[in-house]
Amino acid sequence: MSTPADIRMQVRDLRVVLGETGEEILKGVSLALRAGRIFALVGESGSGKSVTSLAAMRLLPDALQITSGAVLVGEQDLFDLPEAKMQNVRGRRVAMIFQNAMSALNPVQTVGQQVAETLRLHTPLRGDSLRKRVVQLFAEVGIPDPDSRFSFYPHQLSGGQQQRIMIAMALACEPDILIADEPTTALDVTIQEQVLKLIRELTQSRRLAVLLITHDMGVVRNTADEVAVMYRGEIIEQAEVDEFFHNPRQEYSRRLIDALPDLTHFQSVAVEEPLLQLDDVKVYFPIRKGVLQRVVDHTRAVDGVSLSIGRGETYALVGESGSGKSTLGRAILNLEEISGGQIRFKGHAIGSLARREMLPYRKLIQVIFQNPFSSMNPRLTVGEIISEGMVSLGMGLSAEEREERIGLLLDRVQLRREYSQRYPHEFSGGQLQRVAIARALAVEPELIVCDEPTSALDVSIRAEVLGLLQELQREFGVSYLFITHDLSIVPSLAHHVGVMQAGKLVEQGSAEQILTAPQHPYTRALLDSVPRLDPA
Repeated sequence: MSTPADIRMQVRDLRVVLGETGEEILKGVSLALRAGRIFALVGESGSGKSVTSLAAMRLLPDALQITSGAVLVGEQDLFDLPEAKMQNVRGRRVAMIFQNAMSALNPVQTVGQQVAETLRLHTPLRGDSLRKRVVQLFAEVGIPDPDSRFSFYPHQLSGGQQQRIMIAMALACEPDILIADEPTTALDVTIQEQVLKLIRELTQSRRLAVLLITHDMGVVRNTADEVAVMYRGEIIEQAEVDEFFHNPRQEYSRRLIDALPDLTHFQSVAVEEPLLQLDDVKVYFPIRKGVLQRVVDHTRAVDGVSLSIGRGETYALVGESGSGKSTLGRAILNLEEISGGQIRFKGHAIGSLARREMLPYRKLIQVIFQNPFSSMNPRLTVGEIISEGMVSLGMGLSAEEREERIGLLLDRVQLRREYSQRYPHEFSGGQLQRVAIARALAVEPELIVCDEPTSALDVSIRAEVLGLLQELQREFGVSYLFITHDLSIVPSLAHHVGVMQAGKLVEQGSAEQILTAPQHPYTRALLDSVPRLDPA
């Protein structure tokens, strides 16, 4: 049982407003972080989770202003400190791990230099002793061959290793408090499991007080000791983790838990006429060396993949980053040249078609990308984005017919018709992904390649988008190749599953067969890494 002496940080009645409008973003947030415990702050995008952490660190953007409250570390209120003294608190007493390690790390400095810079600012270490401490930190967070990795640049490391570097940087000055803002959102399930296990172990060994910000209830169940739910700038429920999951008091909390995918019910599988067939498809990228850039070897991104997708069927392609999933998706779209094998759509070979020959198939095979913000032209309205394919692929509709079709599509993806005059930056991630679905449906495709379309979405928004895709499949008979690293969404969505590792399809079958009786060790490892509500 923790005592008041265990409390490392207290946030008391924190209120933040948007300067221009006076809109209250945080409405009296209070919480306490204790030594050796992980406090999870959960809620959907826009609920105020990250604003709470940034306010506590005094890192809010100028547009947001703190109107009242206190953040106590020991007896010291951080809001009373001058900025020069606050800089000593950041890193030394309170450290932070950001969501996207790649954007938080400096691309032109080695990772060793970046961690050393933190130590140089806050400790007397210099020279060999500084380097030895950095290497020691790399070893502590599980970086392989830590001495050689000192000289690596961020782009030379995997996503999981980048996040470990961020943790090493945060732990460098042995802080008492660690704030982790969505530290595993973009990571594969196996890497996520490793990072969360590391945070858990360090919490115990270093007696850290940890604030874990997340929207993933599975992560909360498996990692945290205490949980608070945020909704529209307020903490509406707070409890010990076991008590929270067994007896959530608020309807909103129950909705968040219920939005998690059902891992026990599977889609019924019928033998359908093949729409897409892949036979021994290969995609190799040349490795060039020397002054003359001669080809010395090849990277086998896709190495002999064969699969079939029936009409009105969803085929989930799962595996970790770098397994070749997205490369295979691009090859099907003829955006990547195949090195061997054959791709057939409705019996026609399309794998090696020239650009002009591929045009008739562009209407029939569409794509929904992972990040809707980066896949849309910010200068076009939503109506122009949806109609772009109708015009460029020659659907032969008049301006009035296109406008009516845009309205019908927005209705179908549960967005208002007047949204057609808005620009992408005016929408949330979930709304923009609905626009991406409407854009894909605009040209009446028979197959849609969905490349990680829900990985960046909150659990309830994810559930809505997946439900929408299934409704559209039943209504229009469209087939999906669903590329994902999240196995938890597969049972309710997919009819068949293929598991990719290092460019090869190591196992495939019905979703029920793969998820209940996996044969390959890699598939079993992926399944074992999925966070579950019941840790047993």
